[in-house]
Amino acid sequence: MIFSRRVSELQESATLKINAIANQLKAEGKAVINLTAGEPDFHVFDEAKNAIIEALHQNLSKYTPTPGVPELRELIAKKTNLQQASLASNPWKASNVMVTNGGKQALFDVMLTLIDEGDEVLIPAPFWLSYPEMVKVAAGTSKYIPTTFESHYKINAHDLAKSISPKTKMFIINSPSNPTGALYSKKELQELGKVLEQHPQIWIVSDEIYDRIDYSSEGWTAFLEANPSLRNRTITVNGMSKSGAMTGWRVGWSVSPENVTPKLNALQGHSTSGICSLSQVAAIATLKLPAERFEYQRKEYLNRRNLALEVLRKSAKIKVDEPLGAFYLFVDVSGVFTKNKTEQDANDFVQRLLQEEQVAVVSGVDFGAPKCVRLSFATDLQTLLKGCQKIVDFCERF
Repeated sequence: MIFSRRVSELQESATLKINAIANQLKAEGKAVINLTAGEPDFHVFDEAKNAIIEALHQNLSKYTPTPGVPELRELIAKKTNLQQASLASNPWKASNVMVTNGGKQALFDVMLTLIDEGDEVLIPAPFWLSYPEMVKVAAGTSKYIPTTFESHYKINAHDLAKSISPKTKMFIINSPSNPTGALYSKKELQELGKVLEQHPQIWIVSDEIYDRIDYSSEGWTAFLEANPSLRNRTITVNGMSKSGAMTGWRVGWSVSPENVTPKLNALQGHSTSGICSLSQVAAIATLKLPAERFEYQRKEYLNRRNLALEVLRKSAKIKVDEPLGAFYLFVDVSGVFTKNKTEQDANDFVQRLLQEEQVAVVSGVDFGAPKCVRLSFATDLQTLLKGCQKIVDFCERF
């Protein structure tokens, strides 16, 4: 049987694959410490639960509008405008919003809408592993902009400028970043924006799904807050999975210029149509909550990050940068490899760690960093610290 080329070339998500293996081992009775999934361990807010119960009693079970119910789109536009106050003279409206089945579908729809065969998409590396696969489906070409541990896994204006070619159609930025936790300051975003202003053919996609999970002293800045002049060719993607702990309810969205949103609407109308009515009700209730209601999550993540870093830094064989956002630690394990070892990339490291220590982390190979691994600290503190200590012990004897 012959499959389509777009499907034949796709790679399974490494995160989902190792997470499934870890869960299977747990089901078999193995005491596996699973640090793979980018999924908050907090519960959804009570207001969201109660809103769904009320919606059930009201029999809200019918099809929803393809771009989302009006009230949710209004709230998303309001949230985005608060984060992009520099656009006050031309704010976003509900008509600019597309509600999707998670942030992943929002990104997927944007790729299919804007990328043609041969178009080049610039992606800073390390990167979220689904970006290149989405580009493949859209028949585009991914071009990676490398970063280093020393640069805190961030690109600068020079890096961006030298990577742009006549084929460049899109630039993706994810701040805070999955997998590194890298966070761009307002000044750094402005420097990147100055480069992009010189290339009007380039669309910018700003993936801001981790906007509320920020540990920096300066605070998180939206890309368009730093670069309002790029409003008409920037698409902001966000969702409820991380801040609202609503991973299974699949609520994401894009906020896009007036000429883009109708195209996204047409595409989604022929794929999934509108998303689950109950999920949208829960998202409305969550978006109505004041910002301080989310603060306890951020503080808990910060505490976990700090304590996990203390443990991991006990090993001189590994390097780990202090993430300023998200809930991941990106660990450089290149120091454990020697010329006498046959295991020379993170895939082998991850497999052995799972076999010998029953600790599951994600290989950096599919993130564009073959000598690194990613672990999530979106889990309880005791499990996290036990897993980190096992990683240190494993590295010391590797």
